[in-house]
Amino acid sequence: MLSEEVTKSSAIANGDEALELLLDSDRVYEDLEYALRGPPAPSEPSTTGGAAEGATDAAASSSGGSAVACQGAVAQGAVAHPPGGEVTLSWNMELVARAWDPRLTPESEYRGIAWNGELSCLCQYFHPLYFPGMRDRSEEVQRDIMAVYNSPEVKNAVARLGGHCIIDFAWLGPGEVIVIELNPFDGVCLGTFPASTGLFLWDEPADKLVMMGEAPFEFRMRDAPLEAASLRVQCNQDWRAIVHPSPTQQDQAA
Repeated sequence: MLSEEVTKSSAIANGDEALELLLDSDRVYEDLEYALRGPPAPSEPSTTGGAAEGATDAAASSSGGSAVACQGAVAQGAVAHPPGGEVTLSWNMELVARAWDPRLTPESEYRGIAWNGELSCLCQYFHPLYFPGMRDRSEEVQRDIMAVYNSPEVKNAVARLGGHCIIDFAWLGPGEVIVIELNPFDGVCLGTFPASTGLFLWDEPADKLVMMGEAPFEFRMRDAPLEAASLRVQCNQDWRAIVHPSPTQQDQAA
């Protein structure tokens, strides 16, 4: 119920509400800063003698510590920008408005990972939650999502992202699937964090093989509810203080 109400609260009706929502998001702030500090486009010469290219190569060759590699690449890219100069960045940011669709509920959403143009794995989007009625329909959900993924329109969109991406679907019923969005996934830092990969972990060797299409396709859904302690740990810190207040917080509220 909480997930559904939080999702509904994201619906906006005008530009003022949209800006308020964006300005209140730490994640949006981090993403914008990340993009604005990113390395110059390849055609843009670097003032530091190729520092951005070196940082990218170092990140790509790293066998572990994706977060460190990612942060290093961003920091080096920032150094390569000439002071006060106009720089064309590799990462272009755009603000996209999507029509609100009340049919999309937490249990309807699924996240897939495409690698080399093929859908290598799939899992429920709201991965900490257990949806008892959906496991019995997993084969139907997988079949419908795979059919949509293999359509020329979706395959072409994936190809434009280099064949690697994270793709979100909504299964609304038999034969009815919506593609919600596609996000970059580079195997270095973009999309590799646990919050992005759901029930798969990029830093887990067996999962990485699945995600890269080097092991058989897997569709993962929770088959039982998480224990209360695990749910508390996975809950957003601000929400945790409301839903699972500590004794000290309860005393402060009283």
